[in-house]
Amino acid sequence: MFKTLAKKRKIDGENRQFNDEWAFRYFMDTFNGKLVCLLCRESLSVMKEFNCKRHYETKHAAVYNELNGDLRRKKIEQLKKTLSVEQSFFTRKSQETKCLTRASCKVAQIIAKSSRPFTDGDFVRECLQSICTEICPENASLFSKVPLSRMTIQRRVEDLAKDVTEQLHDRLASCTYFSVALDESTDIIDTAQLLVYVRAVNGNFKVTQELAGLASLHERATGLNIFKGMKSVLDGFNVQWSKMCSVTTDGAPAMVGTDTGLAAQVKLHLNEIGLRGDAVNMYHCIIHQEALCSRVMKFDNIMKYVFTAVNFIRSRGLNHRQFRSFLEEIQSDYQDVPYHTDVRWLSRGNVLKRFVELRSEIRQFLTEKGKETDVFDDKTWLSDLAFLTDITGHLNTLNQRLQGPDHFIFDMFQELQAFQLKLQLFQSHLQSGNLIHFETCQLFQREYQCDFSGYRESCETLQKEFNNRFQSFNGKKELFNFMRDPFSCTVEAIPDEYQLEVIDLHCSAELKVAFKENNILTFFNNLCPDKYGKIKDLALKLFSLFGSTYLCEQTFSIMNLSKNKLRSNLTDSNLSSILKIATTELQPNIDKVVQNIQSQPSH
Repeated sequence: MFKTLAKKRKIDGENRQFNDEWAFRYFMDTFNGKLVCLLCRESLSVMKEFNCKRHYETKHAAVYNELNGDLRRKKIEQLKKTLSVEQSFFTRKSQETKCLTRASCKVAQIIAKSSRPFTDGDFVRECLQSICTEICPENASLFSKVPLSRMTIQRRVEDLAKDVTEQLHDRLASCTYFSVALDESTDIIDTAQLLVYVRAVNGNFKVTQELAGLASLHERATGLNIFKGMKSVLDGFNVQWSKMCSVTTDGAPAMVGTDTGLAAQVKLHLNEIGLRGDAVNMYHCIIHQEALCSRVMKFDNIMKYVFTAVNFIRSRGLNHRQFRSFLEEIQSDYQDVPYHTDVRWLSRGNVLKRFVELRSEIRQFLTEKGKETDVFDDKTWLSDLAFLTDITGHLNTLNQRLQGPDHFIFDMFQELQAFQLKLQLFQSHLQSGNLIHFETCQLFQREYQCDFSGYRESCETLQKEFNNRFQSFNGKKELFNFMRDPFSCTVEAIPDEYQLEVIDLHCSAELKVAFKENNILTFFNNLCPDKYGKIKDLALKLFSLFGSTYLCEQTFSIMNLSKNKLRSNLTDSNLSSILKIATTELQPNIDKVVQNIQSQPSH
């Protein structure tokens, strides 16, 4: 008897269950952990049979006592279904609101990635309404509720950027080493914007490469102010400076100055926190140095005339229209000639190549305009033009191979080594009169009988400039080559601390097979840490290094699209959020973002 009473009094929560017999007798049931009367929708504070009985007898017994057996059970089931429908109404509304919020977050992400203004959210909603009105008019009202106003899109972009920042914070906290690449440029309202990129590698050789932040420099862009901007961004992630391996910059005096530049400030800060001042290496962007090397070949007589002719055509509206019409009339393969811009690495080679291809048309047009064209009859000038066009084309090819977001520093160094070997080949070929790798020179030799044997010295000068500029990288040549192919290096060329492990590595037939079957990251990750611990640590450091500031240059292009003359009042915080979303490889956790948003559909 006591066991039966105890079973009837079992209650939810403490390993006890509500007895279905109560529901049958008193029209009661549990919903969301509460005991609810199915007749009047009142909830009882305590799940006890006495409370159920008292409530039923005082309020409902006179009406429902006549229902017994199956009739009573059917009535209870009917009441339970009615209550469930009523409760699910609010659940559906809540889910619908969350879906609308999730949709607005995804639209905001697309708008930020495409560098479009926040007001495009209203335009997107109008498009959706028009489409739904034609295709599924019964759902048109639902699409109109998606919150896509200007301020809503702004808040969504900020929320998504905050989530990406939190993910990056977690990755930097768990990384083994990281490096920094930074560059500074002015926006449309002349505010100096400092971009800080980080590349972090964890113990599993997972590489994370992200924009850490944007620091606005409202004062002079001195080495101290640049360091303060970089430090403010990194302090937001609570990074350990002992994990920093290198800082890569564009080589400006404010960046690399040993007295007051960024390099000096980094060294001073490391000393202040008890680390070695030279623990962090300072690198000059490889792509920028390659562009500087190309300027060692002056050829001012060529560049001055070419740029003067191009600017005469392009800078005046009437001349430009007439030149384009002239090219259309003669059915030229090209419809225009491009501008040259010093800050654009490839523009010099592109202008020279197009000038050579349109040389006859340009000469005829300039003659009609009364401009000097005697240089087109000068064989020395034509020889210089042909050689400069071809060697600049080879430099442009190198520049394009160095560009890219995922290049490791030893991959870029390999391209430099290959190009220097090509320069040696060019020297021997030019000396012997072989123009196989100089297409424009071959063409001009046939048409104008130009002589190109004297240009060997120009290639030699260019090679010396490469050797001088990349001395800091040449000092680590063997380590870089070891990363590219660990089994082809000589043990004596490797630093002493790694030599014993390198010997063990070379003697392992299994690892030789593994190296051929896997990519570099997987190969080094699979090395036994007990046996190859020093090699793995070296690999982690080298994988974290930036070889260039290419990502910064790419992001500045996005910045100019986002903050243009029509959006010049865009705040620094909004600009930072846009750039993070537009450049990130991380996927924002939209479900997490939606949970933290108070959903309010558009009206």
